[in-house]
Amino acid sequence: MVRYCFFAAVILALSSKRLKLCRQTKPKGYLRLINMHQEKLAKWFLTAAALSTLIVPIGVDAIVLADGHMNNPAWLPHAKLHCAMSFFAAISLGGSALAILKVRPVTDRFSMTLAAFLGSAFWIGLIAAGFWPGTSYGFLNDPVLGNISEPELGGITIYPNVVASLLTIATALVGYWLTKKKRSIDH
Repeated sequence: MVRYCFFAAVILALSSKRLKLCRQTKPKGYLRLINMHQEKLAKWFLTAAALSTLIVPIGVDAIVLADGHMNNPAWLPHAKLHCAMSFFAAISLGGSALAILKVRPVTDRFSMTLAAFLGSAFWIGLIAAGFWPGTSYGFLNDPVLGNISEPELGGITIYPNVVASLLTIATALVGYWLTKKKRSIDH
């Protein structure tokens, strides 16, 4: 029994000494390549989320569905103010996320966390706003557009703006996850 404990102690001492030596050596080329691709992929996902925040709300609400929003005569000027405010919020959040992604390295985890949050905050707000009493994700009883029926899947109404929200949030989370799950190149 003593002999096995001695061998275990020797193996443990040698492996810890070898581990220290491995940490002092330069990383292997393939691990650098994996980290480089992971960083580019993370930045791509975070940029996609930021661009979605910057382009989709304005493109859909101000151009495609302008008659249901800003050009809707049934909307009071104050309601249009809130709609315009959401456009500028999307520009501010998406633009800020893009600025961070442009000037900060992916290895700066705080900056990438901030970029992920800014790229998805507008969409989190959209989902939360749908729970406010008297709001709707769809165009129910709209005096200009009428009742636009939303698609259904298995009896569940699928709202395109909620789908866009979830996709953008998921894209930002994948980018964030890729920045947090960097492989160690120390071994």
